[in-house]
Amino acid sequence: MIFFGRRKIFLTILVFTLMAAGGWFWRHRESAPFISQPLSITAMPFEYSVSRVAFLGKTGIDMIDQAISNWAELDSLRKENAGLRVEQSRYSEILAENIRLRKLLNFQEGYKQFHLLGSSVISRDYGTWTNTMMIDRGQDSGIKKYMPVIVPEGLVGFVSEVYANTSRVQLLCDPRTTVGGLVQRPSSRVVSMVSGNAEHPGSLAFVNVSREADIIKGDLIITSGYGGVYPKGLIIGTIKQVSDDANRVTLDAEIEPAADFGHLEEVFVITDSIQKTIPEDIRGKMPVKERPMSPNIKQTEAHHG
Repeated sequence: MIFFGRRKIFLTILVFTLMAAGGWFWRHRESAPFISQPLSITAMPFEYSVSRVAFLGKTGIDMIDQAISNWAELDSLRKENAGLRVEQSRYSEILAENIRLRKLLNFQEGYKQFHLLGSSVISRDYGTWTNTMMIDRGQDSGIKKYMPVIVPEGLVGFVSEVYANTSRVQLLCDPRTTVGGLVQRPSSRVVSMVSGNAEHPGSLAFVNVSREADIIKGDLIITSGYGGVYPKGLIIGTIKQVSDDANRVTLDAEIEPAADFGHLEEVFVITDSIQKTIPEDIRGKMPVKERPMSPNIKQTEAHHG
């Protein structure tokens, strides 16, 4: 027991002595090169390893810090870019709306013969057999059934149902809709019925036209004014093609509608057509307005359309 205790004490003293001697020689290594050089050579690999580890650690930490900084900057730029896209989209929508409203205002100012009530489309129902939409005007705005609905490009349809503050509009391309059409070309002036084309949804049909009628591709079709529902002169569309009917008795013509039914956002309702007559037609009598009839009833004769 005493032997092992002395041994421990001896080893402890020896270690401290060596450490002290090593420290003294290291501090005085320049004055004792025969001792400092071997120590330096011996310590060099350890110093290199320690410095290398320290360098790599610092470099790694710097790289991690830079990556975190770059990621934060990238995330900030992404959020800023997303905000700019939203803002650009909002400005684009405002610009598009401004262009539409200016166009509608110019159109309204140019049609003084009509009392026009602007309205926004709030929903659509475009099916195979029915083509209708809802507008944000109703009885509280003076809307009545059968009032025509138009846009600057041409005729849209008519009011088919009226509610307190909304109305349903039956579109011209609805197969149930019919309207008297007139070829605007002075040398033709052919009159017949226009209806929604069930075989080609979105287009119109100029039906039951006499085979001898002067009608060609490109002819502009306007409302004839017969029937009292639609005022005369509203643009319906353009003749796209002319063909014989199934029995080769009459001609059928396909019409490309002037109104784009798939992109309607704002429309005008004609609440009243201001009557105008030329002096030689007055003859001391008040002009008579024909009683409106349902646009859904197909007529057998063109002049009843």
